Amino acid sequence: MPGQPTMRDVAARAGVSHQTVSRVVNGEPSVTEPVRQRVVAAMATLGYRPSAGGRAMARGRTEVVGLVVPHDPGFTFANDHLMRLIGGAEQEVAARGYGLLLSTRQAAGDAASAYHRFDRRRLVDGLLVEGGAGLRSLSGLLAQGYPTVVIGYAEGDLPMVHPDDEGGAYAVTQHLLALGHRRIGVIDGAAENRLAMAARLRGVERAFADARLAPSAELMVRGDFTVESGYTAAGLLFDRPEPPTAVFAFNDGMALGVLRRLRERGHAVPRDVSVAGFDDTSAGALSEPPLTSVALQSVDLGRRAAQILLDLLDGQQPADRRTVIASRLMVRTSTAPPPPP
Repeated sequence: MPGQPTMRDVAARAGVSHQTVSRVVNGEPSVTEPVRQRVVAAMATLGYRPSAGGRAMARGRTEVVGLVVPHDPGFTFANDHLMRLIGGAEQEVAARGYGLLLSTRQAAGDAASAYHRFDRRRLVDGLLVEGGAGLRSLSGLLAQGYPTVVIGYAEGDLPMVHPDDEGGAYAVTQHLLALGHRRIGVIDGAAENRLAMAARLRGVERAFADARLAPSAELMVRGDFTVESGYTAAGLLFDRPEPPTAVFAFNDGMALGVLRRLRERGHAVPRDVSVAGFDDTSAGALSEPPLTSVALQSVDLGRRAAQILLDLLDGQQPADRRTVIASRLMVRTSTAPPPPP
């Protein structure tokens, strides 16, 4: 059985040198159009397929994109939002002929370890960085010249793609206010994600301001995105002399912790207390009752960030440094009007 055709076979068939075939394969502009067409016709006749690895080496590229997700692997692979985001990025890089190399936190509690894989080793052409755990360790990679797009919030001139956190939080708060709630407890998120949390707080405050009201500072507590922190925060809120009639947690995990604590205290949701989350996870949608939440369009976040990075690698600058992906309020049965006074 004859072997696969080689570049020299194509060159002989087209009547050119194998160097000319190489230039055609790599898209170099120095080849005239008649010669290029002759080479392409010879490749088609012989069934020649250029090696992706060889093409990449010739172009000085790996044709691989890195995705840094600086969270523990267990958290990453159990998190709906992150898995959808990774899936969106993978779809786009595959469609453009690239591979995706994922790097998560390699040491517990050490977000910087997610970046180490790319330190001083040119394994990828550019980086996508999920910014939920902060960007303190990114400067070293930027100094090495990696084109980078942040999925989340970034300061400076880095291109970023993030959800409409402010708009999503505004929609949840407006929904609760429209139902008649005035004492709304808010469970803030982790300190590492301050820019996103600040945007969500702005959404809460803007919804109150539009209703000519003000949120209660005593009903704002801090969590860290875990179910346990939502459970603890709910205990603090419902120990207040005037507890809330609704709770808005800044992610679904904390909202699920609130549901558990309320159940233990004998409060029915939504008859006694309404609860809303953020992220629209499958766990929230399948909880009892199903959780009102904000869908982040996570697949679109990953896909759009990958598009921008691959365009950068092709020499195209984004029209805007910031790309905002619309969020969507998902109203379910965990929210209802407050009980009568």
